Amino acid sequence: MSKAMSAIENILSLDTATGDTCACLLAGGRTYPALLAGDQRMRSTGIVPMLIDLLHQAGLTWSDLKLLAFSHGPGSFTGLRIGAATLAGINSGLHLPVLHLSALAVTARQTVSGDPLWVLEDARAGEAFVGCYQQGKPLLPERCMQWQDIVAELTPGNFVCHAEPPVELPGWHRIPLAISRAEALGLQVLAAELVEDASSSLPRYPKPDYMQLSQAERSAHAG
Repeated sequence: MSKAMSAIENILSLDTATGDTCACLLAGGRTYPALLAGDQRMRSTGIVPMLIDLLHQAGLTWSDLKLLAFSHGPGSFTGLRIGAATLAGINSGLHLPVLHLSALAVTARQTVSGDPLWVLEDARAGEAFVGCYQQGKPLLPERCMQWQDIVAELTPGNFVCHAEPPVELPGWHRIPLAISRAEALGLQVLAAELVEDASSSLPRYPKPDYMQLSQAERSAHAG
């Protein structure tokens, strides 16, 4: 654990942006990862028990927590809404600062590579969530692009993703995921290197970053 982050112990983080829900607790210089695999419809009932189990593993209670972290997107609309609502409910009594993390940056952390790395996550509707990182640092702003524009406009390179890309990507090389998402979530929290004074300026409410119109919004715009 870095010297800067050692000022803030007992950090509980949650990620619901992908097909699986995961969490990570940083406490006592240790990392406690957890995974809630399965159907998205079970997330709302399974998240809190998963988090409680993490606290029990570390011998902590809710009142011992100092900071919450939320992988706020982009990602699944349903997953992000459920994750934000769950964390907001938990924090309604705790009033803790909430660190917002990019879900694409967490994905980049799941690899072992020192070279520039693209994250190309299928966003459906012919689109992808796109980010570019090197050793965890963003090289370009994240954006939502058409898959056809990725092929036509971006220079092929190494990329990582969870779902199989729906198009052929000539010249691109897919890098395998080497680290569990829960562990990568913890690494991304540590990389923020927050000191206690800085955390006081963080928001208290988790806000999803959808980066994409919902189907209802698309229909409204089309009409």
